[in-house]
Amino acid sequence: MQRPKYDKGDKSMLATRAPLAKNFAKLILDTTLPFLKRSPQELTVIDIGCGYEHTAIELAKQCRYVVGIEPMPDLYQFALQLKASSGLTNIEFRQQSVYDLTEVEAYDLVVLDNVFEHLPDQRLALEKICQVLKPKGAVYILTPNKIWPIEPHYHLPFLSYLPLSLANFYLRITGRGEDYSDACYLPTYWGLKKLLQERSEIRWQFVLPSDVTLATKGRSLHYRLGVELIRRFPFLWAISKSFLVVGVKEG
Repeated sequence: MQRPKYDKGDKSMLATRAPLAKNFAKLILDTTLPFLKRSPQELTVIDIGCGYEHTAIELAKQCRYVVGIEPMPDLYQFALQLKASSGLTNIEFRQQSVYDLTEVEAYDLVVLDNVFEHLPDQRLALEKICQVLKPKGAVYILTPNKIWPIEPHYHLPFLSYLPLSLANFYLRITGRGEDYSDACYLPTYWGLKKLLQERSEIRWQFVLPSDVTLATKGRSLHYRLGVELIRRFPFLWAISKSFLVVGVKEG
């Protein structure tokens, strides 16, 4: 499995996300703790598709135990190095897909931070998430919106609107990449809502960030304005740039 071209450029995920990992971990915990009603020190967490693993490391500094799973071999090897240099003993990394999870009711918190749009079988992924989540545990899902005009990975207008064959052609003629299949599963509001409603053992809510300044663009005026508009007019979730969803398992 090869990393897509958008993750190899001058503004790679490593360069852009690593310095913000502490903020991302705080955003995840601050958003989910009101639903969990527990302290971070009590939580066993799984970070699905943990990428460069910096956020998982930051979560491990506050939580009881963290598991990070990542299917790409080079990112997994990077994770092992990062773990060794961190000195943390309450974290482990696995080269594994969400579809390969076998545990049952093992985790208090399941995290998918900009991962859902990379999963070709989202229905099965949600089934696995519900399987590994403990009763009264929480799921945190952050994912881009398919109908946002600027595609978030390659930053091309309307790329996500196109059939895969045309999207691949668009990438090639713009020099941004060769194959859009890795990131082409962005959901719409209605599609995501339908998938979530199929998992009736989870109570789902679209939520706003606990602290907008912790988000990547959270200090910008247009981001803060957008959040405030959604707060006042929830129907605007349908055209928001991203979706933030928290689900709590019955129990």
